[in-house]
Amino acid sequence: MAIALKGDFISFSFNGYRSEDLGIVRVSDGSRYSENLIPTSQDKTVQVPGGDGFYYFGSDNTQRTFNINIAFGELTEEQFRKLRQVFGTKELGKLIFDERPYKYYMVKAGEPQLKYICFTVKNSDGTNSRIYKGEGTITFTAYYPYAKSVYKYLDEYSNTNKDEWSASSRMIAAEDNTFSVEGNSSPYSLRVYNAGDLEADFILKLNFGTVGDISLIKKDSKENTVAILQLSSFSAKGSDVRCQINTKTNLIEGIDSNGKPTGNLYNEYIIGGDFFKIPTMSSSDEFWKIKFSCDGVPSKKDLVYDYIYY
Repeated sequence: MAIALKGDFISFSFNGYRSEDLGIVRVSDGSRYSENLIPTSQDKTVQVPGGDGFYYFGSDNTQRTFNINIAFGELTEEQFRKLRQVFGTKELGKLIFDERPYKYYMVKAGEPQLKYICFTVKNSDGTNSRIYKGEGTITFTAYYPYAKSVYKYLDEYSNTNKDEWSASSRMIAAEDNTFSVEGNSSPYSLRVYNAGDLEADFILKLNFGTVGDISLIKKDSKENTVAILQLSSFSAKGSDVRCQINTKTNLIEGIDSNGKPTGNLYNEYIIGGDFFKIPTMSSSDEFWKIKFSCDGVPSKKDLVYDYIYY
């Protein structure tokens, strides 16, 4: 017999602060929880000149809004002040719901709207304190409408409810030796797995020297090149220590010893192909490869990407 889930759906964290530590719990609106499965989209259209209807040119997902209903039974003066401090920030913070702790949204908190009754209670030392009982609403806005993975492998999570959400995350259990760099000399390859709902941008950091083609390989019964970025070899500019392929900005950037971009660009060495992303995988048994050339033995940490979820 199915039972109503309660524990996971009453707690959340924002910017590192747990809802229960702030003296509030998340509640449903009536007898049901509501959720928008995907962000709101905005269609790109142009009216047909001199005719009926519109031309449709696709759509873009806009900002995403979370309206969280809360309740509190013994909110203290200290917690009341803490609510102002936590939700009064103008900075973005991570919003994580306990029922899906594997992903976070970067959000800005709106002004909480509270309705309450104030009570006076007597403390054990004979002094009086005020407590508040009531409910309210907190609005969070995610200007980037997608969530990113907190960690990439299930073994990195310690949540007691892991077995309840692991299937939804589509993450594999652990990073093992199959994700190490393959090849004893250039070109090398790294196995990639994307558990997210959307294709993922990545950053690939490389040593200068014999920098060559960057390829996306689909591994079936044989290896098939699905996408390629063709490069001619190039050397460092200025004080650049390494370079990185950044598929979000479509740039080849010089980086310093701390891994920070220096402003030097190397896109003039692109001779063919195009930047590509890591596609979503249909199952946890599916793995692809990114194959590349560079001087020196690379590390699996040189490939950086997130799982992107709705």
